[in-house]
Amino acid sequence: MEGVQMVLAKEYGYVVLMLVLYCFLNLWMAFRVGNARKKYKVYYPTLYAVESENKDAKLFNCVQVLILFNIFNCSTSV
Repeated sequence: MEGVQMVLAKEYGYVVLMLVLYCFLNLWMAFRVGNARKKYKVYYPTLYAVESENKDAKLFNCVQVLILFNIFNCSTSV
């Protein structure tokens, strides 16, 4: 019995490239959030900063929303 041979178009490499770039994008954004947590003193497990507790809450929340937007919206299309 012969084995099954799978042939992929060479353009399939673009799909793999986009997946790898997406992983790097997520890592870069995670580092940005980590640095923002240190800078604005928002510690884990707090997801969003509260303006009554932190004067820079709005700035941190902007960074946090960007990565969450990316995770929620791009993961559904991958």
